[in-house]
Amino acid sequence: MVRWNVIFWVFALLLSCQITAKAQSVNDSGLWAGGFGRGDIAPDVNDRLKWWFDGHARFFDDTDGFGQSIVRPGIGYAFDERFTLWAGYGWIRTSPATAPDFDEHRIWQQVTWSQPIGCHTIGFRSRLEQRFVETGEDAGSRFRQLFSWREPISCDEKYTFVLWDEIFVHLNDTDWGANAGFDQNRLFVGCGLKRRSDSRWRTEIGYLNQHIDRGGRGNLTNHLLSVNIYRSP
Repeated sequence: MVRWNVIFWVFALLLSCQITAKAQSVNDSGLWAGGFGRGDIAPDVNDRLKWWFDGHARFFDDTDGFGQSIVRPGIGYAFDERFTLWAGYGWIRTSPATAPDFDEHRIWQQVTWSQPIGCHTIGFRSRLEQRFVETGEDAGSRFRQLFSWREPISCDEKYTFVLWDEIFVHLNDTDWGANAGFDQNRLFVGCGLKRRSDSRWRTEIGYLNQHIDRGGRGNLTNHLLSVNIYRSP
């Protein structure tokens, strides 16, 4: 069962986000939907070679609907069943509220690691991105660090408590608006659902708080319903 001290700290973090948002930020709401998949490329030849794919559709009130889509394939090499090195490409279409749509292309590299500890699982994902945005000439670099915690909340493990946080840091200034330093933070709390405890597929539904540093324009906080579908290896 989920420990009460974990729940306490989750609500403390959410309360802190709310106070910060009201004091310093413009607020918006929306819906983020995503699909994630991982698997073996050629299990009969080399079971260490992996494929990765995630796709996203994001909607915001201030954009009167569609805000962003992402398609992100990749390949990986598993050193063991806990640690994998990845690389891939990402295509992003963004629809700002007051400007024309624009495309972004990314090259990304990441490492993922997970470890069961008792009845819960902790995970880390460290990602480096090289970003090419059509509204400017500069290439931007960004680092992202994610920490996740998952713990069963039912005896058959069909339902899981999920908590994760990801921090984003720009590594350089660009002519399209990135400033070196803190970019944004994303905090998610929700529940994972499976039809069967041994299923490869699960759905995670919950609240996502996205806090973005926009420099002199004032910070932006998005309060989002997040719905994601995952396919495990």
